[in-house]
Amino acid sequence: MISATSSGLQGDVSVPGDKSISHRALMLASQVLGSTRITGLLEGEDVLRTAEALRRLGVDVQRVGDGAWEVHGVGAGGLHESEAVLDMGNAGTGARLMMGLVTPYPFTTFFTGDPSLRSRPMGRVMTPLSQMGARFVARAHDRLPLALTGTESPLPITYRLPVASAQVKSAVLLAALNTRGKTTVIEREPTRDHTENMLEYFGIGVERRREEDGALAVTLSGHQNPARAERSLTVPGDPSSAAFPLVAALIVPHSRLVLRNVCVNPLRTGLFDTLKEMGARLTAVNERRIGGEKVADIEVESSTLRAVRVPAARAPSMIDEYPILAVAAAFAEGETAMEGIGELRVKESDRLSGIIQGLRACGVEARAEGDTLFVTGQKQPRGGALISTRLDHRIAMSFLVMGMASQQHVTVDDAAPIATSFPGFPALMNALGARLSERTPTRTLPLVVAIDGPAASGKGTLARRLAAYFGIAYLDTGSLYRAVGLRLAYADADPRDIGAAIRAAQSITYEDLANPRLRQEHVGKAASIVSAQPEVRAVLLDFQRRFAASGQGAILDGRDIGTVVLPEARFKFFITATLEARARRRHRELQGQGVEVIYDSVLKDLRERDERDAAREIAPMKPAEDAFIIDTSKHDADSVFDQVRRLIEERLEQPEQRIPA
Repeated sequence: MISATSSGLQGDVSVPGDKSISHRALMLASQVLGSTRITGLLEGEDVLRTAEALRRLGVDVQRVGDGAWEVHGVGAGGLHESEAVLDMGNAGTGARLMMGLVTPYPFTTFFTGDPSLRSRPMGRVMTPLSQMGARFVARAHDRLPLALTGTESPLPITYRLPVASAQVKSAVLLAALNTRGKTTVIEREPTRDHTENMLEYFGIGVERRREEDGALAVTLSGHQNPARAERSLTVPGDPSSAAFPLVAALIVPHSRLVLRNVCVNPLRTGLFDTLKEMGARLTAVNERRIGGEKVADIEVESSTLRAVRVPAARAPSMIDEYPILAVAAAFAEGETAMEGIGELRVKESDRLSGIIQGLRACGVEARAEGDTLFVTGQKQPRGGALISTRLDHRIAMSFLVMGMASQQHVTVDDAAPIATSFPGFPALMNALGARLSERTPTRTLPLVVAIDGPAASGKGTLARRLAAYFGIAYLDTGSLYRAVGLRLAYADADPRDIGAAIRAAQSITYEDLANPRLRQEHVGKAASIVSAQPEVRAVLLDFQRRFAASGQGAILDGRDIGTVVLPEARFKFFITATLEARARRRHRELQGQGVEVIYDSVLKDLRERDERDAAREIAPMKPAEDAFIIDTSKHDADSVFDQVRRLIEERLEQPEQRIPA
């Protein structure tokens, strides 16, 4: 999706229901007898996964209108074993809270999720639930898929949170609903209290008290079982979702918005407080309480922002808003420092890394020092970048907002994850004056690009970015030889055995190319041997050509793609740089990986490799006669990408009968 510069945002709008409250509304409504009608529920993918998980556990959950749902509660102890795996999609909150809900049951529940959720650690919630009697079998590093076997005799515990986490606190409190005795969670730093507020709204008593050290202790007595009743609950607007149009209005000149029915729970307003400190013209009016939560309308206008230092103590109240705050900081005068945000490394993606890479791609200086993020703002950042969202909805929306005020449009590689928390975001923003559009392909025939060049010239980085931008497959051909070497090394076969090497080359798969063991030293040595064998090169030549001829488009990089593998490719590039420039890059790269290496040794290694590549009998490294030759010695990755992208797009606009593959 592309976001182009807007001339102003105007309107009066309601944002989707709060995601955190929506998850809890469904779960807690299932734990009290009677029916609960929920209005304003967020109908994003994450919340829908929670609704489906409850159905599989025996709860009658029905959609009865637009944003209106009805839950027929089964009471504490009324859940049943699911016959199927609970697929929580991308819903980290849903997964962790659901684990607490099923802990007091003597059956096994299986949890999984999408690739993003399967990469996120679950150990924080597993620890206290294990103390209550749950048993877990999980993948390495406590990741999904996992199996949770509950207990019919859960133990009440007193658990002090090692790090601030509303999800862990809520999981323990949900388990406590069906646990005899008093369970207490102690938090040194305040976290979202939506669970406590909603428990009280449903008639379940919660005791909150201050410890001598100032920590907050939350205690719940199990088996309270409120009387059967017909209930109703309204979910207020999500402040985390409101953050996106709000910041857009601040940075896009000539903008004024009113955001209706936004939750302004004091433990969720860290972003609003920070933006006010930055000079935002932002006002909360018509404050009231809905469903146990404080709600208000937010008025916001275009503002001149200035840099601030955001203390670590504020992080729990705005942990999901740092991506969009970083975008606001990119337009603020001075350097903004955001402290204590290490938690961002284990969200839907490594958000801290995603923020920094995205801002740098848009021409904004950003860096992390420990758990502090620094962003140096400017009046109007360049933009003009393709952002890798890493399946993260907040990264996607944040950089679409950035494109609304940047000099050049900003493109995100995948806008689909936005539906997990803010369905209809593009349409809503466009109705206010944004210019969001799905990027339409400029080609009708498969796009095949051949990229060659010496080591450390930047060809691999360029190839990956082009593949992501044009939405086509990428093949690092050097990994093919490593894949052959890997199969030989782990079969204890001699890489000099031509027959064994050929069989290994014939058997490699695309999965082999993603094996992290490809970078092991002994695999690299085996790869060097097999890469000199003409018989192996012939097998892999066929593999590469079949990859390029898939019909979906492809980008291949190596040292003989344009001259040998794909001599008929329409687009051929030879990426080079001076030996010294490449040695400096490789030296910095190795140092960044923690490898202690002397610059002179890197220079010597690259010089020798260049000599071998140029002198080899089979496919010596040289540019194809019709290749674009690009010297990257004095250019960064962004400018090289922009140059090559423009060359491709300009030629694609020219009529042609076919694009050879």
